[in-house]
Amino acid sequence: MNQRIFLHINEENSNHSIINDLKRHVVSDLNFQCYVISSPLLENFEYDYSDSAFVILIPKKKLVFVDLADDDDLFEQYVEDFLDDLSSLSSKYNYKKHIGRLREWEKDNILLIKSKNYRDINSLLTQINIDDSKSQRISDLLISLLIGSINDIDKIGADVPMTILEKVKKNIILFDGEQTRFIYQDFTNKTVVIQGLSGTGKTELLLHKLKDLYLNKNSPKIFFTCHNIALANTLKERVPSFFNFMKVEKQIEWNKKLWLDRAWGSKADRNSGIYSYICSYYGIPFMRWSTITNYKIIFTAALEQLNKIPDEEFEYAFDYVLVDERQDFPDVFFKVVEKITRHKVFIAGDIFQDIFESSKDDVLNVDVILNKCYRTDPKTLMFAHSVGLGLFEKRKWNWFSDDEWKAFGYDIQRFSNNEIHFTRSPIRRFEDVEDNNILGTKIIKTTHTNDVIKLIQSIKDSDPNLTPNDIAIIILDDNKKIYEYIEALAIHINKKIGWTINRAYESKIKVENTIYVSNPNNVKGLEFPFVICLTGQIKDDYKYRNILYTMLTRSFLNSYLLVTKPEKLDNLEEGLKIINEHNYIKTYEPTKLEQAEIKNQLVSFLMKPNISYKEFLDKLFEEEEIEIDIRSLLEEALLNSRIEKFDEENTRVFIRANKNFY
Repeated sequence: MNQRIFLHINEENSNHSIINDLKRHVVSDLNFQCYVISSPLLENFEYDYSDSAFVILIPKKKLVFVDLADDDDLFEQYVEDFLDDLSSLSSKYNYKKHIGRLREWEKDNILLIKSKNYRDINSLLTQINIDDSKSQRISDLLISLLIGSINDIDKIGADVPMTILEKVKKNIILFDGEQTRFIYQDFTNKTVVIQGLSGTGKTELLLHKLKDLYLNKNSPKIFFTCHNIALANTLKERVPSFFNFMKVEKQIEWNKKLWLDRAWGSKADRNSGIYSYICSYYGIPFMRWSTITNYKIIFTAALEQLNKIPDEEFEYAFDYVLVDERQDFPDVFFKVVEKITRHKVFIAGDIFQDIFESSKDDVLNVDVILNKCYRTDPKTLMFAHSVGLGLFEKRKWNWFSDDEWKAFGYDIQRFSNNEIHFTRSPIRRFEDVEDNNILGTKIIKTTHTNDVIKLIQSIKDSDPNLTPNDIAIIILDDNKKIYEYIEALAIHINKKIGWTINRAYESKIKVENTIYVSNPNNVKGLEFPFVICLTGQIKDDYKYRNILYTMLTRSFLNSYLLVTKPEKLDNLEEGLKIINEHNYIKTYEPTKLEQAEIKNQLVSFLMKPNISYKEFLDKLFEEEEIEIDIRSLLEEALLNSRIEKFDEENTRVFIRANKNFY
């Protein structure tokens, strides 16, 4: 199914002509998106005439009510009831004070037609065209209510934003077809997997699914889990605020109807993780994290124990389970989760999180693939992928099959001499930015502090509403000199611009009214309008290329790549120019022999330690949330211990055992 169309009606002879035209138009017009519904999706509204009518929703167009049965009285009642419910949703989510009452927008935003009078899609689009920008915005807000893609109306408002930054920040978010399908479709399979690029909204969709499940009249038991403790804690904070935002009146019954915690947990607290709960619920021996740091071992043992329970004695621990960050778990984990769940398991995972990860066989074997990144402008994403994968260079760092490229969101065109073009569809978040040349990436051949100051000043001058929080500076290299550079840069920024910086590698958080400055270790999950990436040179190194790709995609307006040494930049500049001017990546497809060599080199890289011992320790310190000022003491103690370098299991045990002492 195309991601730009969502059908929530049955296709029948009576609606066949219109639906087919919409499907064809979605294919021919990459900017076209539509939804076809018979009632608002957000709540369980029902209408007697809904089998004989439907509504077409197209962003920036009038809402089209289509009468299939040609019964004027019943159709009129259907429209009145539908609009009355839409008006009540507008009141519930505080839209009304921004868009006004029904009578204020009905005339400019609603069209009624009879299917017998329908001619063709172009005639219909002409009929429902809206010229006024404010009415277009109201149309999008109405659609957001009808499909459940609720926006924070008090933040974005109904007034038409004027500056480029405002247009992107105050863009009305509408779920695309696949996102909407995940939330509202009844899947027949017990385990439903959604997979997508970073920034495609997977976690947000899980929250919407959680809300719908929690409001089920049967009062189900639900466990929402993930690998990372920090993410679990973040989700614990997000769920109540999300429920409040979505006007959920049902109180959250923590650890009675809803559990949210990491996958492992503690033996002393059955509610601290899904594994600890399973062990307690079924009387399975609990394996401690301090002695075993392998999901595959503990869940394989758990599955063996569960399979010993006779079917007639087996009881489900939960009705539904939701899992975020699928890529962090082995297959046996999901077998256990499905075993202990009565109804459905919903799983979200990243695809292409690391551009050099070995591709798994199940990458494409999922129910919903999300390949539209709504965080990053498509041109920025294309350049980031290109520089990371070496697509502008003779030597490619990685290459994928056609199916994988498509799963990542690329359309493919082949030409003579192995020339190949990769294109991405436009993203609605950026459609109101008239001058698309403003978006994307810029290469600057200097990292001198004076030039960084000039760049920040030019960004500041471009928008009077810009704040320090809108800019991030990321130093891609990691050595002692970068911290001296940051201190010098901080002095210059404060002296010449009057702003202060947040040293995020120390604070670990965003600080209001400061420029976010960091190495690459503290930027995961964050986004900024403007990102300035600084590096000494473009390195021929797998890890470096992946970091460069990841950091460039932290922006949603502009990324700036500042490089000290100009070597290797000619190809990058030429490739970037083609992306910015023609909206495609121009590269050359490796031969089969070259592709095999690329894979062989990549396998060799993945099989050997590719980081220094200090980098290895820093990674563990980050995961264990060890304070900066005691890391050197722990590192010295480890060097004097009998633990072998790169022994992750025993090193982690040592860190945990000694962190309180230091």
